[in-house]
Amino acid sequence: MTQHEQRKIVIVGHVDHGKSTLLGRLLMDFGKVPQQTIEKVRKVCESRGVQLEPAFFLDAFQEEQEQGISIDTTRVNFEFEGHRFLLIDAPGHLEFLKNMTSGASGAETGILVIDGHEGIGSQTLRHLKILGILGVGKVVVVVNKMDKSGYKQARFEEVASEIRAHVEREGQTCLAVVPISALKGENLTASCDGLSWYAGLPLLPQLVASTTAVSVDAVEEANAEPLRMVLQDIYRFTDERFYAGRIISGSIAPGARVFFSPSGKVSTVEAIETFPPRDLQLAVKGDSVALRLKDQIFVERGEIISFPEQTPEVNNELQAKLIWLNSEPLDWANDYLLKVGTQEVSCRLEPSNMVFQQIGNGDFVDVVIKAQKPISFDRASSKATGVDKFVICTTYETVACGSIMAVTTETSQSAQKSKNIVVESGFVKREEHEIRHGHKGTVLWMTGLSGAGKSTLAKALERRLFAAGFRVQVLDGDNLRSGICADLGFEPEDRAENIRRVAHLSKLLLNTGTIVISACISPYEKDRRIAKEIIGAEDFHELFIFCPIEVCQSRDPKGLYKKATVGQISDFSGLNAPYQPPANPKLRLDSSTMSIEAEVDSIIAMLVSEGIKPPVTAVGARGELAWKP
Repeated sequence: MTQHEQRKIVIVGHVDHGKSTLLGRLLMDFGKVPQQTIEKVRKVCESRGVQLEPAFFLDAFQEEQEQGISIDTTRVNFEFEGHRFLLIDAPGHLEFLKNMTSGASGAETGILVIDGHEGIGSQTLRHLKILGILGVGKVVVVVNKMDKSGYKQARFEEVASEIRAHVEREGQTCLAVVPISALKGENLTASCDGLSWYAGLPLLPQLVASTTAVSVDAVEEANAEPLRMVLQDIYRFTDERFYAGRIISGSIAPGARVFFSPSGKVSTVEAIETFPPRDLQLAVKGDSVALRLKDQIFVERGEIISFPEQTPEVNNELQAKLIWLNSEPLDWANDYLLKVGTQEVSCRLEPSNMVFQQIGNGDFVDVVIKAQKPISFDRASSKATGVDKFVICTTYETVACGSIMAVTTETSQSAQKSKNIVVESGFVKREEHEIRHGHKGTVLWMTGLSGAGKSTLAKALERRLFAAGFRVQVLDGDNLRSGICADLGFEPEDRAENIRRVAHLSKLLLNTGTIVISACISPYEKDRRIAKEIIGAEDFHELFIFCPIEVCQSRDPKGLYKKATVGQISDFSGLNAPYQPPANPKLRLDSSTMSIEAEVDSIIAMLVSEGIKPPVTAVGARGELAWKP
């Protein structure tokens, strides 16, 4: 552990359960409270006839001291045995939930404070839900006021058992449950006699043991995160453009290839500019910088800058978990403003279950967000990047916040234009087709650079499977672009629509019990993920046909690399447009080192492992010979 590491933790819980008291006590014990402040608070408490209340060390407003409530979100830095902490105190009252969400959104771990005497309060579970929505998935539960409960072990275990069950139901992780008395400072840094039956660690040692230190060393932190830079503005000076924004995840250096979402524009960083000017060779999370690019591309405020291999998703319909933060109820017929990063777009909200019930202040609801145009985002299930969260606004105020959970599969990348369409099922079920053919259907989705050998492999595999008695169909990317996709170009939006059509066609063939071999470059990971959602995860097998681009260029079977090199073709995957290789393909085949026969054998072995075998009627001399490597 070094002095450059920090643990960021938000403290939440029901009103009056002792959050601010806990923070104030820690500050006082560590000598962080000036003596004059202690004396001032002591006089206030004496005038009210109460003992010294450490919570008042934190309260920023006179109104809070008079009412005995916390309104603002307070951030406190201190050290414990060389470990640096940033503790965030968030208000517990229902009417101040908006402040609470702003406090929680910066933390990786939460402390949930419960009054051990009163037990779980009405706001306790609400705050637990909010932590989950805002991506705080790890929780240390503090059972406070054990002195008021007579330090009874049975009472502690009763509360601990109940709250652990709630945390588990919310899909979060309970790191520990720790009994304390914040007012007396017991079991915070060291064990105490009253809690001698407690075998665990005191609170701060427990936090050190069970939470992850977030390195403030920029390089270390940046290496663990995908790049996300929110574009705030474009500045023009003479003939140059500077793309200004704030890095909210990862890092960037001169020479990096960058991708703009949702426009799909690509360029290279020539220099990183700052004000005041300084020689900056690495910009990291938290830095506000301007990028000078090799190409003068035209983009607008709101774009998300990333690396081509780690782009965010793009869609105009999102599934989200939302908490309503306004005294006026949600109006399902109203247009709202959706904000993700610096993106702002008009949207409407629909309940995911299509039950249009009244949603009031503090209520949770699963919604479908329908934006007027596509936006860039990450899902909350992925590593937190800052663009997996959103706020909903009216003209004057923020009314909701939440996390993006998924895209709506039915309308991914291409919204259904008509609401009067009813999907029909065939009279012959897929299972009946498979019984007739004697084998299961599946989709083999081949992705790779142009020239990697997808078409050649697809045809060789088709011949082997056909010879073994399988019903098989190849969907070749070039063939489809001369037919049902002839109206599409190669911009990111058209590529997405191309893959959507291929996926739906693959699904139709799959439902007839066919083994479908879809051979398309499909360069974007998000498009392949949508194809997987359309086809179904159980039937979608992603085959990455790997080949170094130098080998693909030397092969150049269609002369496309030569044309792209001299500028006759733009948006060519791998050269002047990105190709995002699959992170976890079902099978990775290196066509630069493997023969076609070896590649086919590998695919057949994979099919066998998935329980897909030749038809019984085809087993014979020819069938056995065709199937076995």
